[in-house]
Amino acid sequence: MNRDVAAIVCTRNGHSRGFLAEALKSILDQTVAPAEIILVDDGSTDGTADEVRRAYPGVRVLSNDGSGLAAARNTGIRAARSKWIAFLDDDDVWLPAKLAEQLAQAAASENPESTIWASRVASIGKSKSKPAPIPIDVHCASWPACLLGNQVFPPGVMFSQALYRKFGPFNEHIGVSFYDFLIRCIKAGTPVRFSQEILLHYRHGHPQMVSASRALANGIALHLILLAHLRMLPHALASRIRAVWLLTQLRHCAWHCGLASARQLWGTTPLRPVRIDLRSSIYFVLDSAACRAPHAVRRMLRAAAVRLLIGGS
Repeated sequence: MNRDVAAIVCTRNGHSRGFLAEALKSILDQTVAPAEIILVDDGSTDGTADEVRRAYPGVRVLSNDGSGLAAARNTGIRAARSKWIAFLDDDDVWLPAKLAEQLAQAAASENPESTIWASRVASIGKSKSKPAPIPIDVHCASWPACLLGNQVFPPGVMFSQALYRKFGPFNEHIGVSFYDFLIRCIKAGTPVRFSQEILLHYRHGHPQMVSASRALANGIALHLILLAHLRMLPHALASRIRAVWLLTQLRHCAWHCGLASARQLWGTTPLRPVRIDLRSSIYFVLDSAACRAPHAVRRMLRAAAVRLLIGGS
């Protein structure tokens, strides 16, 4: 099997955060090994680069100036010599068959280099509790449903250097650079194909995760990106997507960051003003019900909500 893959890990103080060794081990434990492993050290102050060079002599370590994840990913891709690119964040874990399954999918495809290969995902926390599968709304990985939310986890993707050259680089001035890249790809007709099995364990809930203020800034940047794409859609459809995005973001912000953050988002978002019609209202109700539903019911509710919102434009 062709293993011409560059595994790229971007980190800042990954050694002291405590998860980097597990992430690197998951790459080394792949049933189909990557051709190269690149670690981009983005301005660490805890000796991460030296520790990786000492403990993992087969890993190529590059230094970045602390300018952020998008810049670090761009640096890693520019240095890669392989045909395929696969990201892993420094606190997440690939399952052993991750690369093998995605390479097999690509080998069976007619247009592998023009496709984004995405992993199904389970979430893990700090404890040893059983990983919890994260439902993926596959129908939202198409145009224009992709504007309703990102269904693709960057640490689980594999895509070609050719695709990156066509649609990249990642925007280094925003915190939602991968989603911006994904929208541009899908809008131009790039298909997204998901793995049959869970291939990524995505870590959440540890103290180093993004702060409420950073999340708010990312949300505002995302809204500006959405507005640029919404202008390309029929007015009625754009208005509905705009309304449900703001409603669902306010719900998420209030639930995870508190009412004060939700009020701040409402006061600063460029998505205002919005018009909430019957279809966007029903979408919000179905989507809210899906948040607490079993996975099979969740998929059914979300699919119905998307059809209602987008169908017939």
